[in-house]
Amino acid sequence: MRRILITGGAGQLGQAIYAKCNGSDNHYIIATHADMDICDGEDVEREIVDNAIDIVVNCAAYTNVEGAEEHPEGAMAINSDAVALLAEVCHKHAVRLIHISTDYVFGGDRERRRPYREDDIPQPINTYGRSKAQGERAVLATCRGIVLRTSWLYAPWGKNFLRTILRLACERKELSVVDDQRGTPTSALGLAEAIVGIIDSGAIDNMSGIYHYCDGGECTWYDFARAIVEEAGIKGCIISPTTSHERGMKAERPTYSALECSRIGDINAVVILPWRERLSEVMDIIRKAL
Repeated sequence: MRRILITGGAGQLGQAIYAKCNGSDNHYIIATHADMDICDGEDVEREIVDNAIDIVVNCAAYTNVEGAEEHPEGAMAINSDAVALLAEVCHKHAVRLIHISTDYVFGGDRERRRPYREDDIPQPINTYGRSKAQGERAVLATCRGIVLRTSWLYAPWGKNFLRTILRLACERKELSVVDDQRGTPTSALGLAEAIVGIIDSGAIDNMSGIYHYCDGGECTWYDFARAIVEEAGIKGCIISPTTSHERGMKAERPTYSALECSRIGDINAVVILPWRERLSEVMDIIRKAL
């Protein structure tokens, strides 16, 4: 039996892993910020040593893209400095590390239509992306870690695009959503299944370096919003397209950030489903909870 520590346990991915690890022969420990401060090296080492941890999955992150532009030191502290500390502790104690990263390490451009591969060079265009790219480099340079990039993550819980659209579509008659950013919505539950799958199957033993995981297909945020409203059966709210410039966003976003996922998709323990299918699964969970 292996002992797995999940950092950022209160976040949407941490909760998804908790939901998906039931019945596992391994022991998953879900740690929130109250349990462990990932910015404190001594706290991190104590948690790992005292619990005899074999694998760490780092889900803790500063994910507010707009906020990172106003508070870059906060984003760097959590997404880069803390990750470097975590990687050092994992290396010291021979603990495997899976670090969750993002499509925003890439810059994207309007003409691009080839999904990013793991060997494409990161070129982030905002503070959030730069902080995550620095965290990736720390993992890859320090320990035999796995960097697992994902995109546009959402869940039935937490703060995310899906839940925001559901709330606003019930409150307003019209919503404007950007249609000049293209990528892939990814269910945190699907990503959690992949993470638990590679650990419980033992596939992790033969893995290292960078992997991409997101749901299948591509769309814009506008497409995603329309699909959410359609899946929810919400009537009386019109979804209109707009541009990032019109929205006045502080942080520049990649116009194209789809990820090529064939490397992880070749692992038997991982199943990649179309994003619309995963969206239906999440909406079913939300409906059952009402």
